[in-house]
Amino acid sequence: MTVSATAGRIDRSTFERILAAPTPADLWDLQKTLVVMGGAAAARARAVAREFHGCVRAIESKSSSRRASRLGAALGSAAVGSVSLPDLLRRQDIALEELFVSALPAVLEIGSAISSARAWEVEAQLIYDDFAWFLYQELWDVSTGAMPELTTDDRCARIDQVLDPLLDPAVPDGDRAALVIEVFRSVLAARMLPLLD
Repeated sequence: MTVSATAGRIDRSTFERILAAPTPADLWDLQKTLVVMGGAAAARARAVAREFHGCVRAIESKSSSRRASRLGAALGSAAVGSVSLPDLLRRQDIALEELFVSALPAVLEIGSAISSARAWEVEAQLIYDDFAWFLYQELWDVSTGAMPELTTDDRCARIDQVLDPLLDPAVPDGDRAALVIEVFRSVLAARMLPLLD
């Protein structure tokens, strides 16, 4: 990221690269440039870049954590099953009551693994609530400047139309992740326009 010494503005090609493929490292560099620039417009852009940085990191972390959680649940269930099943097969002559007692730990472990994976899914969905909260205010502010003629109800309806899918657990996670990144791109672009060469 570079700042023009004469104009005190951010290079447009560098910023376009950030919008095309945002990474935590590029957003970190952007915020450093915005600090150097100073001023109200840079401060607003920096606030968006900070949240966008957190969003990209959270989505990357969530994706890795989800894979690990699902794999851990599958491996844990398989491990318990592999220990219990051979024991049960060797002891075919045991009573039905003993069979249930022997199988109970395996069933409980599988249930525990499934519950842990579900709990992780619920927790992971909550990050969209936090980002929607931030983006609502940003979309309100940006739209007030860009479309001052909108009524309050129209402005609310348009923002809700954009952000409601982020809050809907029925929307697939991949779609919500793509949407939150797209909304952040748009808000960051709007905040950065006054600062670009």
